[in-house]
Amino acid sequence: MLMTNGVNIYRNFAAKSAEQITQDLLGFPAPCVEAALRFHEAGWSDEVLDMMLPGMIEFHLPRGAARPPEGLADTMSLRDDLGLDSLSLAEMAFKLEELFEIRVESSDVAKVKTVGDLKAFLKNRLAAE
Repeated sequence: MLMTNGVNIYRNFAAKSAEQITQDLLGFPAPCVEAALRFHEAGWSDEVLDMMLPGMIEFHLPRGAARPPEGLADTMSLRDDLGLDSLSLAEMAFKLEELFEIRVESSDVAKVKTVGDLKAFLKNRLAAE
């Protein structure tokens, strides 16, 4: 079970059906959906995060942007290296709120500049208190 801000994230996420999670991620790359389902079944891990991020980023890229590489380096800039803009990051934050039922403040998202920042942000939001 994961807790953040006194809210049991895993319980809220676990209460969803696999079909609901799949529907929430309609249009996302298959590895991203598979990672979310893996989290649903077995819990969170760094491996799940590493599987999920490329698909999350790819889905939220503006039209015409290049697909992100399979292996994302923590030092990669979300804007300069991967092509995400502030609107894309905000949309990704809304999706994460919806999927995991977590609260994401826009001021927090504004601080996320690299893949490593995004990983740290998600780990902090999904980590047990």
